[in-house]
Amino acid sequence: MHESTLPTVGDWAREVVPAEADVHNKGRRSRAADRRLATVLATAMVAAPLAMTAWFLVEPAVLPREDAQVFLASVASSPGRYLAGTILVALSGLAGMVAAFGLARVLGQRLPRLGRVIGVLTFLSGAGLLVQVGFRSFVWSLVDPGSVPASSVESFHRFQTGGLFDVLVAPGLVFGGLATLLTVGALLRTRMVPLWVPGAMVVGLVLASGEFADPVTVAGAAVGALANLRLARELFRRD
Repeated sequence: MHESTLPTVGDWAREVVPAEADVHNKGRRSRAADRRLATVLATAMVAAPLAMTAWFLVEPAVLPREDAQVFLASVASSPGRYLAGTILVALSGLAGMVAAFGLARVLGQRLPRLGRVIGVLTFLSGAGLLVQVGFRSFVWSLVDPGSVPASSVESFHRFQTGGLFDVLVAPGLVFGGLATLLTVGALLRTRMVPLWVPGAMVVGLVLASGEFADPVTVAGAAVGALANLRLARELFRRD
């Protein structure tokens, strides 16, 4: 008597169960990869303002729009700290460019178009900070420890009064300010986080503008970092 060649229930189970297991494993790997990405983006969202806070803490120089002699003398008072500040500016810019994708991801859940706009502005702000690294390296090369050559004062004054000065210094500030204000508006509209978060962002933006005493500027940057920390949690809440 010949054995039946029809598939049995056992054969069907052996084929289906591995297939279902493969789907389950793929879904689990996808969720793990998505969570790792969220961790990277959240870390950047917090690291960018923290690096900026540290920059304000070590920065020895007054604002570059001040008189050329005064500005360069402040850099010459501690070239090492100015160089450390430059490194922190670079870190803040790089982290900000990565954080742009985190902001777009968080806000895009509720406001896709505005989320993309804020992401682009934040990315441009980070790129603007990287441009400032080149500017600061140029400034650092103009001074000697404790002294400023007269030729350097003349060179920087010409640079200040030329159009390139605003092109190098302004974009990071302008794009960053616009991105923050739009983020505040988006958070007020969606109420995805407590109201203190957009409030802290506004306070941080104003106090860290550079128009106040150094302790106030540092405090403003720290407040902004705290608000970003709370917002970054939404990356995991919506995974």
